[in-house]
Amino acid sequence: MELDFSGKRALVTGSTLGIGRAIAESLLSEGAEVIINSRNTDRVNTAVRELESKGSVTGVVADLSSSEGVNTLINEISNIDILVNNAGFFEVKPFFEIEDAEWFDMFELNVMSGVRLSR
Repeated sequence: MELDFSGKRALVTGSTLGIGRAIAESLLSEGAEVIINSRNTDRVNTAVRELESKGSVTGVVADLSSSEGVNTLINEISNIDILVNNAGFFEVKPFFEIEDAEWFDMFELNVMSGVRLSR
């Protein structure tokens, strides 16, 4: 599919591995300038280095599980045309063993990061 995102800037959260990384690569192949994000500096630097031959890519390290982390990211970027809210996590364990604090941690990153960035 030809999408032609030339001249567009895309932010892909949680984009140093897996699905987020594949989305970032696809956007680069369609001509978008891509901003990679993770809370891990080494992963961000590695992803940027490995993807820079495919197009215009930069990275911002920020932990999106808090409003402060989202603000850190927002302060580093501007003029985003495409937002892919991919950051998230889960822990494989029996449902009844997941404590309330763990549910709140997952909610903060998996839901609230997308809400905060979309606003």
